[in-house]
Order: sequence, then structure tokens, then C-alpha cells
Amino acid sequence: MTTQTSQIADDAVVDLPRGLAKFRRLLHIIGKIEITAAICALVFVVALSATQTILRYLFATSMWWTQEVVEISILACYFFGISYVFKTRQYILIEFLSSKGSIKFQLALYMLAQIFAIIFTGLITWMFYLFLPTLINMRSTILGWPGWLGPLPLVIASIMMVLTSIYYFLFGLWAFGQEWDETSLDGVERHALTNIPEMEIE
Repeated sequence: MTTQTSQIADDAVVDLPRGLAKFRRLLHIIGKIEITAAICALVFVVALSATQTILRYLFATSMWWTQEVVEISILACYFFGISYVFKTRQYILIEFLSSKGSIKFQLALYMLAQIFAIIFTGLITWMFYLFLPTLINMRSTILGWPGWLGPLPLVIASIMMVLTSIYYFLFGLWAFGQEWDETSLDGVERHALTNIPEMEIE
């Protein structure tokens, strides 16, 4: 059974400080762009692959340029999709130990996790910057595209995840000073979610 849900829980926004609410709205817009780009890239890859298959098996020919185009499209689909999932918090968490602690303890671990995420994705972006001079001088073998084009979706997604982690860290910092009736982190974090999938399966 499917039920329609709002893209963003506006009733939760009023509880956030003004700056956080604006930050949340910005990330919400970015998230919609990311998921749209990921879906478009996936559809493009499927269509191009199907066309290539038909050409090969029915007409004994092919489009010589498709490999690198498909590779870039798959990278865009994958990493933009990951960044969107990171915003919606739809990934798997193992918190059977942390959930036994108080909500303050859970929020402290929550903020620590955001710091680790910022460091990790920040390092990816920094490594791209360090290798950029080399990548600029590299070219792909088929289409002659610049070497920086391949890792670009990863870098864009990493920057977006840095922004997302900063937002959730600031939310955790604000939430730590509040009193909550919820005993689980999920109950608190739902007030901060930047994006909620349009359709939920029950």
C-alpha cells in the first residue's frame, strides 16, 4: 500500500531557528535537483544501452562513443543518488547500543558522526583539488574528455554531503540544548529532515 507524504514536513520547520530553517530549505531544493539528475541519468543510461544492444544484434553496428558517456552518466546517477539518500537519512544505521543511552548521549554521538562525515567528504574534495593539475592534462581515450570530468560527480556529491553534514551538526547542536519528549534519535531528527521521499510503502 502506498501513501502520499509531503516533500518536506513544514510543521516541523517552525520549531527550528530561522537560520537553520533557511539552511534546511536550501538543502531541500538541492536534494530535489540531485534526485532529478540521478533519475534522468539512470533513464539515459538505460535508453542508450538498449539502443546500443539493438544496433549490435539487429544491425551489426554500434555507436562508438557510448562507453564513456555511459560511464559518466552512471557515476552521476550513483553519487547524486547517494547524496540525496544522505539528506533523507535513508541509509542503514547500527545503533542498538547508542539507542540505549539518553537522548543527550545519542545527540552527542550524532554530532560526532557529522564531524566524521565532514572530514571524510572534505578529504575527498581536497584530494581532487590536489590532483586537479594532473587531471587537467589528462584526456579520455575515446572522446578526449578532460580527466577531471570522471571524478566530478563524486566531488560535487562530496561537497553537497559536507553542506548536509554541517546542517545536521548545527541541528544537533541546537537540539542538544532543547528538552525532548522523544527517547529515540529518529524522533528528534525527523524535525530536521531536509527531504522526505514522495511515496512511502507500508
